[in-house]
Amino acid sequence: MTAPELIIGIGSPFGDDRAGWAVIEGLQAASPPATLKLLSLDRPGPELIELMQSKGRVTLIDALLTEDYPPGQCMALTPAQLAQANSTSSHGFGLAQTLSLAHALHQLPKDLQLLAITIKQTSMDTVMSLEVASAAEALAQQLLKAHQTAMGSGGVGSLGSSSSSPS
Repeated sequence: MTAPELIIGIGSPFGDDRAGWAVIEGLQAASPPATLKLLSLDRPGPELIELMQSKGRVTLIDALLTEDYPPGQCMALTPAQLAQANSTSSHGFGLAQTLSLAHALHQLPKDLQLLAITIKQTSMDTVMSLEVASAAEALAQQLLKAHQTAMGSGGVGSLGSSSSSPS
């Protein structure tokens, strides 16, 4: 039997930083299969490292605050690429630092997928921009389809390239 896939949306209740949470909400609305475990998390610290243990595939989704790409672009990254990205975190001890700590502790999952939705700014508003909301909805659909395909074929699905937006 295949271990369940865990998808964690990282974010906050504010503006485009909700991107990871919006993906989880989109997946939950689609009534996902029991083999897909969904969580929303507001701080990517030591709790995240613990949550990633003893799982099958782990997918992390977060907003990436950057001026290098337009808002609403979905990117697949490695932890090293995230650490080198020209970005900042609204979470204090950010995702890049958490993954670096997990690596140093030999606690990174064997099958880790890191996805980011680019944003231009954070705000205290609770409304997401149209570009980021659209990207989150499309990413939720892609993840569900990839999971269903992987379960049907017995393999692990993948998500597009690291330089294209979800379509």
